[in-house]
This record gives sequence, C-alpha cells and structure tokens, in this order.
Amino acid sequence: MKNIIALLLLFCGAMLQSQTYNAPESVVYDPAGKRYFISNNGANQILQRDSSGQLSVFSTSISSGPHGLEIANNTLYACDGGSVKGFSLSTGAQVMNLSTGGTFLNGICYDGGNFLYVSDFSAKRIYKINISTQSSSLYISGLAKSPNGIIFDANNQRLIWVTWGTNAPIMQASLADSAAAQLKATTLGNCDGIVRDNNGNYYVSAWSTQSAHRFDSTFTAAPTVAVSGLSNPADIYYNTENDSLVSPNAGNNTVTFHYLGTASPTAVSLNPQSEIRFYPNPASDFLFIDNIDGESLTAEVYDLQGRKLLSFHSLSGDRQQINISELEKGLYVLRVLGKEEKVCVFAKE
Repeated sequence: MKNIIALLLLFCGAMLQSQTYNAPESVVYDPAGKRYFISNNGANQILQRDSSGQLSVFSTSISSGPHGLEIANNTLYACDGGSVKGFSLSTGAQVMNLSTGGTFLNGICYDGGNFLYVSDFSAKRIYKINISTQSSSLYISGLAKSPNGIIFDANNQRLIWVTWGTNAPIMQASLADSAAAQLKATTLGNCDGIVRDNNGNYYVSAWSTQSAHRFDSTFTAAPTVAVSGLSNPADIYYNTENDSLVSPNAGNNTVTFHYLGTASPTAVSLNPQSEIRFYPNPASDFLFIDNIDGESLTAEVYDLQGRKLLSFHSLSGDRQQINISELEKGLYVLRVLGKEEKVCVFAKE
C-alpha cells in the first residue's frame, strides 16, 4: 500500500502546481510526510511536492543555490554556497546555519549516525559535519577533479562520489582513513549525481549523455543506460518505496520519475474491499479487470505526470481485457470509473 500511495502522489495533483521549477538541482523524499523536497536552484528556494502532487515553497532562507539536499532525523539539510543550512521537517523553521569555510558546496550525504559529508565543487574538497555539535572539519582535500554528488556506502563504510569533467572517474574514500582513490574509470563526462537501488546497483547521472547509467554493486561490469532522454540531469534520487529514479533536469526545468523495474510491485486497489481487481502487475500487453458487480466501466491510463494516454469505454461483464501494448516500459496509473472511482498503479514490462 505504501508503494501505491507514494506513486499516486505523482498523479493526483499534477495539474495543480502553484510553483514552477527553475533549474532544479537536487531531490530527496520524506517518507513520513509523503512529500518530495526539491532544491529550486534558479529561484533560491526549496520546494516541496506534497501527497497531491502540488508544489509549494518550503523555504526561501537560501542565499546561493540551494544545491544538494539530505534528510537526517527530523531535519532537511541544504547546501547553500559555503554553508549548510538545516530546516525542521515539522515546522520548516531554520535550525542550523553552519559556515564550513567552503566555496561551492554541492553534494551531501548522511552516514546514518551523527555526520554529514559535503562535497565542495570549486575547492575540490570534502567536509565532515557533526550535526550534534553543528561543527565542520575539512575531511578530504587536494582532489584532482571536482567532486559532485556523493553517497554513503554503509556496507563498506566508505564514501562514493562522482566527478565533473571529461572521462570523469567515480571516486571512493574509506571512513577508516579518508584516503581518496579511484573506484571506477568512466568515459562519461560531467557526472552530477549518484544513488543506489534496493539491489545494491548504483546509478550515475551524466550531462555528456543526458542519461542515468547503471553500475553493478561491485562496479566491475560495464555500465548500461538505465534512463535516457534527460536534460542536464542533476543530483538524482532513488525512492526505495516505489523503485523509481527521480531526476531533476536543470536543462529544461522539469523533475521526472522513472520506474527502474528492479522490484516487483503487486496488484493493489486503494480500497482493499473493492469489487474490482487489476492484474497482472507487472503487465506486458494486456491488463485484466475483474468486475464482480458487472457494472459498466470506463478505464483510463495516465502517466506519472497526469497525462491521459489510453481510454476504454463501456466495459461490462465480470472480466475485461484492455490492450496496453503500445505503452513503453514504466509505471502508469489506471483509473476506473463506475459507481465509484478506483485507482491503482501498475508496471508495464
């Protein structure tokens, strides 16, 4: 049920947005609040996208950016120039404004305990922040390439980050000694974000290809293109609840959602007692609708941006089949209209 609700928020209010994206840079999801936070870099503000899909301003207490976002405990942290600011998830009030002495803080990650790690794009450094004492220290300096998106790998107790420029390597540093080393050479250019999925695979966004590339958990196999057709994909995010990659696209002022297909969603209706069932899930060419009441139905298929793609009218009988073969692989919303409105999310494989 959590997976369904998390995806429906992308659909239900897609046309109700009161704000607009302006060079979106970073995205993070708040599962407790069922909302996304987006750093609206071009407008010096943090937006939130609520459970109805509506955009609103969460904070304007930003002077430069913001860039990377991260949630730790009940606080949203944001990179703002050379500072890291913290905002209460409950009230939106600013609870931290820490100057690190950095120049252009870009990526940020949380180790699950008491520390944040922040990349300084311009100074080619990484800072360590103690969130309890609200203090920072220089952790890594003298990097050859500008660090960008950064992630904490708990299994191996290390930091992994991507870099800017041509043939941009993926770098790592063990927390034991903070020594930076190359993890994986690449032919990608201007890599911006890095995330890890439920199966331990990594995804890297690259401006040179306008794509997100999948690397296996050990970085041994050649990468593959997981999502293409992006527009200057920035600090990407992976939502564990719905197995989707979220890309803030700085090039065309959009935030897009992409089902990765690494998990198997189940067929669920928002109303567990509903007389209407949808299956299989994932589906290939056809989706079946069981209708115990036998009422006449209309079925509509939408993408996650709320755009209607398919319509099927006057469906009657206890079982109906709708043809979805023309849809591309991904997640979609099925809306069934009868005596009541029923909604579910399904995957097309």
